[in-house]
Amino acid sequence: MKEKRFNKILSSTIFFGVVVGVLAVLAQPLFKIQPPQAYGICTVCHSKDLLSWFVNSFLPFRPETAEVSANRPLLTTVGIFAGAIISSKLSGEYKLIKSENFFIMFFLGLIVSILSLLILSCPARLVLRFAFSDPFAFLSLIGLFSGIAIGVVFLKWRSR
Repeated sequence: MKEKRFNKILSSTIFFGVVVGVLAVLAQPLFKIQPPQAYGICTVCHSKDLLSWFVNSFLPFRPETAEVSANRPLLTTVGIFAGAIISSKLSGEYKLIKSENFFIMFFLGLIVSILSLLILSCPARLVLRFAFSDPFAFLSLIGLFSGIAIGVVFLKWRSR
């Protein structure tokens, strides 16, 4: 009985999240990583930083990048993607979902990514910046909520 309960705890997403969070905190002093303030887990920002690190390492021009990814690749996005595939395959939930129109969904995702880079952050980082009284974050949050509302209306209109 106790072994079954222990296995259930070990396989829970909350336990895994706590372990990964603790390892991430321990990695900062170990590898001397100092991310910028309010630098959460954002697949848009971290993908940009990974691409910037690649360009900085292998090409002659230097795009601007966050200090945390100036010398090392920031593999957060790769880890999230690989972890999602591995965990869905292990739990038997992996399946491809065919989109009604692949190109519309691709370009909507591209627009979201470009606009996220335009406001220089992800929604979690915007909330943190707003908590630190950044006036630009307040305007960006208004834009974010407006964009979500427009997206919901668009998707409801498309599903009719």
